[in-house]
Amino acid sequence: MIDFKSNSLQIVLALQDSSTNMSHMGPIIEDVKHLLSTVAKACVAHIHRQANSAAHRLARFALHCDVPPSIIHDFLKEDVHVPCTN
Repeated sequence: MIDFKSNSLQIVLALQDSSTNMSHMGPIIEDVKHLLSTVAKACVAHIHRQANSAAHRLARFALHCDVPPSIIHDFLKEDVHVPCTN
């Protein structure tokens, strides 16, 4: 399962749209849609920027790590079992 959340409503709507995206970001959007279609269950949802600050900081931190901290493994295991709700 993939639970994709973004604070960009434009990206979320583009990923949820079944028509081909013809914008300048279209090739990337279409690649992501294809990848999401290969997963048994994928959820794309919009969240407000304030709710995304922890994920943003973790992503920036991850740019400087070769191996994720061990505590992240526990969080990922927990997230696998949480259903996606919109």
